[in-house]
Amino acid sequence: MMLCLPNDFSMMFLSLLRRPTFSHVAALCSTLRWKSAFLGFTLPIVLVGGYQLVWGSNGSDQTITGEIVTVGQRDIALTIKALGTVTLANEQQLRFNVLGTVDKIHVEEGATVKKDDLIAELQKTDPLADIRQAELSVNEAWLQVQDLEASKGEQILTAQNSVRSLERQLEEAYGDVVSGQQEVENTLEQARRTVLEKEAATEKAQKDMASAIGKAITDADDLLDSIVEVLNGDDVVRGATRYDVFEIAFQYNDYSLKNDVEFAYYDANNAYNALREKYPSIANETDVHTLRSALAATIEVVQEIKNLADISYDFLKTAVPSNDYTDAEINTLKGTMNTARQSAITLIGTLNTQQATLTTQGVTTTQQALEKAREDLAILEEQKVNKVTSADTQQRTVSNLNDDLRAKQANLEQTQTSLDVQISQKRNTLAQRTVSLEKARRALEDYELRAPFDGIVRRIDFQVGDKLLADASETKYIVLENPDYFIITVELDQVDVVNVKVGQKASITLDAIANEVFEGTVDMIDTTPVTTSGVVSYEVKILLQPPEGRTILSGMTATVKIEVDARSAVVAVPNLALHTQGSRSYVLGEDGSSMFVETGLTDGSYTEITEGLSVGDRIQSVNVSLNTGSTTQSERQQSSRRSSLVPGMGGGGPPPGAL
Repeated sequence: MMLCLPNDFSMMFLSLLRRPTFSHVAALCSTLRWKSAFLGFTLPIVLVGGYQLVWGSNGSDQTITGEIVTVGQRDIALTIKALGTVTLANEQQLRFNVLGTVDKIHVEEGATVKKDDLIAELQKTDPLADIRQAELSVNEAWLQVQDLEASKGEQILTAQNSVRSLERQLEEAYGDVVSGQQEVENTLEQARRTVLEKEAATEKAQKDMASAIGKAITDADDLLDSIVEVLNGDDVVRGATRYDVFEIAFQYNDYSLKNDVEFAYYDANNAYNALREKYPSIANETDVHTLRSALAATIEVVQEIKNLADISYDFLKTAVPSNDYTDAEINTLKGTMNTARQSAITLIGTLNTQQATLTTQGVTTTQQALEKAREDLAILEEQKVNKVTSADTQQRTVSNLNDDLRAKQANLEQTQTSLDVQISQKRNTLAQRTVSLEKARRALEDYELRAPFDGIVRRIDFQVGDKLLADASETKYIVLENPDYFIITVELDQVDVVNVKVGQKASITLDAIANEVFEGTVDMIDTTPVTTSGVVSYEVKILLQPPEGRTILSGMTATVKIEVDARSAVVAVPNLALHTQGSRSYVLGEDGSSMFVETGLTDGSYTEITEGLSVGDRIQSVNVSLNTGSTTQSERQQSSRRSSLVPGMGGGGPPPGAL
């Protein structure tokens, strides 16, 4: 009987005959569509007969049989498989960072060390000498500080005693002035001239004060104009119109400070106008009390103008260059405003000097001097009758004592300052030498090799007496490793690496240790791409902690399976039992009927069924087994019986809806 098969089925079947693999059988079963009852009946015969025809006579061959399986539960895990190389997680080549001769080696190869254990050291003669020298320098600086601090009190006490002695002498001299007498004839004429001079000086001082106040008011007006000109960007008109035209002519970035400038301007301008209104002709004023009030009011106005200049200067710092004002022009305006500030300070100082000539009673010092001269004249006239006194001589004595006292007080302050400076300098020297000592002690650490971690000394390349270099050309090391932790590095393509997460479990097998699986975890995912022949991959590091009694060496080849997803106790069927129709999947029941299902996770052999089947259901599947050696008669009979369970066997026809 000749079988006429569809082309797609023929090609699939021929590929199966040429290369009988598990995947070809699965592909054939999933691709096949039932075209007729006849095909459903003859398919198992064709599969089994053709397969046995080609490979049945081999000593080791595959057997494809149909079978009925019972749906059950199982664990399914989705894994990514890759090859990698074992390296130690902690392995370092230790060497000295300085040139020197090996003095001691404290361990032997194979020794176990703890972190910070001393392993080896160089000869330390030079660094120890440096440390000793630094210690002596520190001690010397410390003694100098102690000496200065001890002598400070003594020197200050000596200067204080000199001041107190002069204070006592001055107190005695003041008492002598009261009882001193001098010849009235020698001083009376001078006293009369003094009275005349004081009268002229008093009149002149009043005129000078009135003139100075008037000039200060004019200067304040000019100063206010110059400030407004800087802010306004144009000449201004004196008087009331200045208020109307005031505005900021440049761009700025501090609105709050701009408001402060405006308020300061209003305060200064209003104060100035009020001053002008209250004292319209101050230059002709001779009343001391009026001059005093005008002077105080003028000082307040200039203070307001200075405040405006200070705020305006700060405001100019926030000015923003624009088409109207370049950065250089703004800097020029800052300089102009700073000049205005200085002018205001100078003007205030001048007015304060004028104010200092007034006493608390409101009279000028020249008036007070005049009254004193008249009193002195009266006293001298009285002394002329009594022929007394040597007061002038005593007064000079007092003056000299005052000068000496000021000199001694200055010397006391200078002594305190000088000693403080010297002590600070010595303390700085002490601090610098202490730092040098610490550096020398830290440098000593370079002459020692200490374990950076717990581990085993695997190799020692040098011995006592060897001279070692301090650069990369030195090839003699101490190799320290920690055999408790290994890293397996694998490369995954961009499709697989996105499913891998740090902490995922991995099963590891080593070529050197057959039939044993080790557990590991994903420790790091390097996001730097590695491109090889146009293929992009990423390195993933698996942490392996081997069990005791197993020898794992760096450089061994390992196969890693990373578990990226898993299901426990789920309904699952063999992949060879699944068929597809369009985008849907189905299985064949024991009676050959189609049962559509929803699938989930697959591990390549079994697939999770999320809908459509229950535990205990019986379905048709395909079994592919490997036979070795000759097949017995009973085995061939058993295989023949199983072949009758291939889907479609028994003339059941196609699944519903297949035609």
